[in-house]
Amino acid sequence: MHERDYPDVSGPAAMAVGGSAAPCPVVYLRLTITDTSGVLVDGNHAFNPLAKVTRLFWYRLPASWVCAGRLVPARRQRLLDLIYGPGRQVGMLDSDPYIILDIRERVLSAAEARRRPWLGDRAACYAWRDSDVLQEIIPASL
Repeated sequence: MHERDYPDVSGPAAMAVGGSAAPCPVVYLRLTITDTSGVLVDGNHAFNPLAKVTRLFWYRLPASWVCAGRLVPARRQRLLDLIYGPGRQVGMLDSDPYIILDIRERVLSAAEARRRPWLGDRAACYAWRDSDVLQEIIPASL
């Protein structure tokens, strides 16, 4: 992620509108991205799909970010902006040193989330905060 200096926010993971202590509904998301980097050749980026890297991210997000079990497209783009920089589109080849080969997202059911599967992964974990920031957290805090 590009932003690492997220504010330290204590208290509930999300607060209801108006600042009450009642937590807003949240969802847990596993985002798996396979990408590859390019090298500059004659002013253009050349990509090698054999040099691909697959990364796993875990998120705790407001339930409003999900519709019918999928991330709302604008919210998915927001996550990609935080990973790759603003305005990143899947498959964009112009001046970007990365090309996304595959994106898989999985919204966990409540039963799956209670099992806390992120504790067994070596992956980055993030929680969305009231103040419209994504905070990197330790897996035990997700």
